[in-house]
Parts: sequence; structure tokens; C-alpha cells
Amino acid sequence: MSRSRLWLTALGLGLSVVAVVALLRTIDASDAARRLAAANWGWFVVAVAATVASYAFRAQRWGEILSPQGRPPAGRLFSATMIGFLAINTLPARIGEFVRAYALARTERIPTATVLGSVAVERILDLAALGIFWSLSLLFAPYPDWFRWSGYLTLTLAGTIVGGLWAMHRFAGLSWAEEGSLLLRWLPAGPRRALSQAIPAFGEGLRALSKPRVLLRAAAGSAALWVAQGLVFLLIALSLGMKLPLWSPLLLAFVVSVGIMLPSSPGFVGVLEGACVVALGLLGVGGAEGLAFGILYHASQLLPLVVLGSWFAARSHVGPEVLRGVDRA
Repeated sequence: MSRSRLWLTALGLGLSVVAVVALLRTIDASDAARRLAAANWGWFVVAVAATVASYAFRAQRWGEILSPQGRPPAGRLFSATMIGFLAINTLPARIGEFVRAYALARTERIPTATVLGSVAVERILDLAALGIFWSLSLLFAPYPDWFRWSGYLTLTLAGTIVGGLWAMHRFAGLSWAEEGSLLLRWLPAGPRRALSQAIPAFGEGLRALSKPRVLLRAAAGSAALWVAQGLVFLLIALSLGMKLPLWSPLLLAFVVSVGIMLPSSPGFVGVLEGACVVALGLLGVGGAEGLAFGILYHASQLLPLVVLGSWFAARSHVGPEVLRGVDRA
């Protein structure tokens, strides 16, 4: 593991420990445990099914973004999606996205860097969705200043990323990415050669940004996956006997998504639960109830990945050789 990855892993573990300690010191864990014991597990099973549907919609959206390069079969897209998100939740330093790209690229005639470019477009669509959720949440209730500023920062980040990636797509094939260019000339021969090939290939993965019809179909996939995720929030609330307003998934999706952007341990332990407690606190929900919600929601996200992701990984023979390929990439 590289030194930078070690530092990211250590930082993530530290923040997760801080989050867990803060939750246990400020919330009655025994009360949260009682609420979990009294949960309606039928609604939880439906929430898990909705989570699987959201991953299926995510895979469909990924296929639309990749359509300018080819049409990978839906089954392979879903398999790589589940493997990648399993890796995101089990491996350190957020290398799961690279695992997802590599898992698909090795079965398709698409370079890994191009697949990574398509993943970057996915993240643009997700950031756009978070901006919409934040904006709509402000219509329903007054929120503290930190919530407003987190939205401004998210929108600024989204705009910066979109601008940078559009520029990379626009100029990906020009002379600045060539092996002998002034920008790359100072690098050693190996990295210089690799970057001169990877940058244009990555830019190919961004072609969806200049194709309105592709973006429109991908946006429809985004809407479907976020509707499914919103349904998961409401189903988890039902399983705990909570009555949340129908618009509450907008707030929960924004706060939880921004929360897990922070460095954390594999699986976002503590950070995801803390984000749920914070979001539900803005709705007047107590800490113990919010913690029970966070734990059950976290379980609904992990269970499909552990079962289906592990099965797809075993069937596809994804193992150490994939991680070595990710390191090379």
C-alpha cells in the first residue's frame, strides 16, 4: 500500500473512532438497542429489496454513460457495480471505484481509464442530485447556517469538478497529453508513457458530457436510483415505527451523502450513523431513535453488497490479481 493510501486509511479510521465515541457518549445506546429489537423486520426486508433496485438503476445509468464507447451487457454492469461497492465498503482509501472500473474493463473491450472517466460522470450526476436535494430541503423548513453553507460548498465543488472534467474532455486529445509535451516531459519515462495514454482514454470516458441525449437518459437513471434510495429511508422509518414527512428523504440523502464524503474507515462505520443522527435531529427526532435508524439503514446498504457482491466476486474470480491490476492502473 502506498504512503498516501496509508495516511488516508489512518485518517479515516481516526474519524470513524471519533464518530463512534461521540455517538456513544451523547446517546443512550441501550435505548437505541431496544428500538432495534422492536423493529418490524418485514419492512426492513422490503428496504433491502429497494436497495438492490437502486444498485440496478445505478448499473443501468452507468451503461448509458458508457454507451458512446459500447454497450456492456446489463448483467456485467450490475456485477461490476456490486463488486465495486463491496470494495468501497471493505477496502481502505476509497479504492472501490478503481475496483469497479477494473472489474468491468477486464471483461469488455474498453480501457480501464475510459471506464474511470464514465465513473467520474456518474459522480457529476450524483453531485447535481445533491444540489437539488439541498435546494428543495430549504423550501420545507428553516435550517441552521452550517446546513446552508454545506450546500454552497457542495454546489461549488460540483461546479469545479464539472468545469475541470469538461476541460479534460475538450482538450483530452490535444498536444498537452502527448508523451513529449511540456507538461509531461519532466516525468520519468514510465509514468510519462502511462499518462500520455491514460489521459486521452480517461477523456473518452467523459464523452457523455457532450451528448445531450446520453446525459438525459443517464439523468433519468439517476432519478430512478434516488427515488429507490428515498424509498429505503421511508421504509427504514416504517420498520422503527417512525413517522417522517414524505420530503424527509431529500434532507437525509443530502446529509448522509455529504457525511460519507469525509474520510472514514471501510464501511463508513460511525460516520454514516452520525450523519443519520444529525439529519434526523433537524427533523426533531431524538438521538437514540436516530442512532437506531442509522444502524438499520447501514445494515440495509451493506447486506446486499455482502451477499450479492461476494457472490459476483467469487463467480468472476475477483481476487488479489484485480487489486494488483488496480495498483498498476
